[in-house]
Amino acid sequence: MRALRTLMLALGLSLCTGVQAEPAVYFVDHTIRAPGHAGTMRTLGFNRLTLEAGSAGEQRLHTQPLWSQLRGGGQWRSTDDLDPDDAIDAALIQVLHAGFEVRISADGTPGPMRAVDGAAWARLLKQRPRAAQALVDAPQTLGLQVRALPDGLRMGQVIRQRAPSPAGDIDTRLEVLAVDDGVAVLAMHIEGDTLTGSGRQAVRLADGMPLDVSLRLDMDAADGLPATEQRLRMVALDTIPTLDLSDSNTARADYEAERLAAPPFSEPSDDPTLYRNDPPPRGVPLQDMLAPERLDTIAAQLAFGLKPRSMGRARLVMGAEIKSDASGTDDGPPPLFGRLRSVTLRDAAYRPLPGLEAVPVRPMLALVGQWHSDEGEADFPFRLPPGVRDEALAALATIDLEMEAETYAWDGVETVAYGEQPQSQPGARFDWRSPRHIGFEQARARPDETDALWSIAVPLDADGRPLPQASLMHRGRDADALDWEWRHTPQRTEIATPAPIAAVELRRYRWRMLPHVLSFKRVESIE
Repeated sequence: MRALRTLMLALGLSLCTGVQAEPAVYFVDHTIRAPGHAGTMRTLGFNRLTLEAGSAGEQRLHTQPLWSQLRGGGQWRSTDDLDPDDAIDAALIQVLHAGFEVRISADGTPGPMRAVDGAAWARLLKQRPRAAQALVDAPQTLGLQVRALPDGLRMGQVIRQRAPSPAGDIDTRLEVLAVDDGVAVLAMHIEGDTLTGSGRQAVRLADGMPLDVSLRLDMDAADGLPATEQRLRMVALDTIPTLDLSDSNTARADYEAERLAAPPFSEPSDDPTLYRNDPPPRGVPLQDMLAPERLDTIAAQLAFGLKPRSMGRARLVMGAEIKSDASGTDDGPPPLFGRLRSVTLRDAAYRPLPGLEAVPVRPMLALVGQWHSDEGEADFPFRLPPGVRDEALAALATIDLEMEAETYAWDGVETVAYGEQPQSQPGARFDWRSPRHIGFEQARARPDETDALWSIAVPLDADGRPLPQASLMHRGRDADALDWEWRHTPQRTEIATPAPIAAVELRRYRWRMLPHVLSFKRVESIE
């Protein structure tokens, strides 16, 4: 059962410790490479953390693995592959259902991670001792460990800490890179007897809880396993992160760097093929913006089905096709973007299915044209508990995704003379780099925002006419940068023109999140 042992190791690597007053779901992305050995093992998963107060100032942290998938050796192995009729799988399912706990002393020192279901743990330990131990010997405890931070943090301050871990005592050096919005961004260096590491954390000041973690570890050989180089990313989903499941950030950053190093951004150019001369119309939303009045008129074909498998229960498959409204007067509907808030599973009478929880794990949902999502993929919108049987899904007739949909409405226009700054949008500014090259910056949406302004910049010539332009919106980011840092830096767009810019027209759109429900009906199959 080598595959099971490897999956359990992956599950162990996706457990974590931390403190959160309310239950919170974390995304985990953990990559392991052994120098001199072929292949890379990657684990993707979601864990739910809950903190409970104990006596004498102690705290109990409960960690429940929701879903985990190991990718390596040309195979993918997930927790929904576990068979509740197999004795070893059944013990593991019970352990996962009950979860794990860490008791934290009044001074913030965490104890060992232990399984809540002691009987199931004893069976698992007897059947697969090394694999069971891998579930609690987790390097994630280094990344998501509560930080006892002093008051009055300042940029450049250095903090040194020592704490126990499954790998022995760990010395940690933290340097404060930024303090903003009740969160400190820390650079960290970790050193122990069998490992070294470095990375970054965004830590909430109120309770020392890391919200976003990027960590690189070098671990020595141990217990018959080779030395490894490991990369760990963890982020709380309630911060509305952008999850890079396709590893496209680095490629995007390289593409942007290449474009910025060439004309017309690196230097002026008169080549007309480098520019576009098709400014969007004023007074209406852009083609890819969903107007509030169209939210309920867009016809969406929403369906789901069950895909039988030879191993594990049948997987859910969801599909959607976003179509224009009945008038058919436009060139096609805009995409439907939204924040997924909750999921309800219903029977044929539209009653919630009892005893079957669906946990949302996609902070943002995007339905563009024809959309397809398989439960075996990491980007599936929600997760069911491990060990769910096919018969538990027999009565499932409707899946409701309750979301906040992203809508836009025209808000107005402001003409800003060259060298000046806009007055109509807080946080917006122009970087007047040269007469033919400007940068436009505006704040990104924060997780708790539901109403804000978003604008585009249209350069004008001396006669007030729109100029042809080349534009590039910065989307990529450095591989080691935190999503928190990216979200708390302005959205920047570079604009270059073939002639001098006399002014810029700032076209504003009012951005609002509105409640909306997507109801997926059951069909025989999804193509």
